[in-house]
Amino acid sequence: MKDYLEFKKQPLPNHVERTFFVALKKTAREHGYTGFLASSRFLYRRTMDYILQVISKTLPYSGIKVKLHRMRGVKIGKNVHIGPMVTIDDVYPNFVVIEDGVSIAGQNFIITHNKPLEYHKHLSEAFLGPVIIKKNAWIAIGVIILPGVTIGEGAIVASGSVVTKDIPPNTLWGGVPAKQIREFEMKDGIPVGFKKNQF
Repeated sequence: MKDYLEFKKQPLPNHVERTFFVALKKTAREHGYTGFLASSRFLYRRTMDYILQVISKTLPYSGIKVKLHRMRGVKIGKNVHIGPMVTIDDVYPNFVVIEDGVSIAGQNFIITHNKPLEYHKHLSEAFLGPVIIKKNAWIAIGVIILPGVTIGEGAIVASGSVVTKDIPPNTLWGGVPAKQIREFEMKDGIPVGFKKNQF
């Protein structure tokens, strides 16, 4: 099935707990499913996404994980490594782009939507935002990437970080929330060290 949503930030309704069938019908519409058996088609797609995600988390082979996530709708380039227990958004995987040469170490969460309770609607925005990881970026173990974030080409995100905003290319970021730690010294387009006298 082709992408069913435009690839840009967009508002979502806040979360309201409903019965299964009411929630299924509403969520199918939210995902752009209309017409004959819309709820059934959405339920099938959602179930397949879940199964592929679970299998990808436990398989030891990165190449197969990449193929499974592509089947879910994640846009993945060449020579990408995906480690163990990586969760790529359960509901909107088609809003994730992973470019060539990226390494995602393991136990990471890549989230493309924020859907607070109706009760919290004045405190937190409900929205869907793409996550883009540019070429040769390295996402170390245990990183959480929040919706609407772009990680620049060649950047490194240190273990245990929570990424809440865009990361420029060729920089090292870390912390909760992640902040810039160092900038790379570049030679012929390749990092050869860190710039001196920073921060």
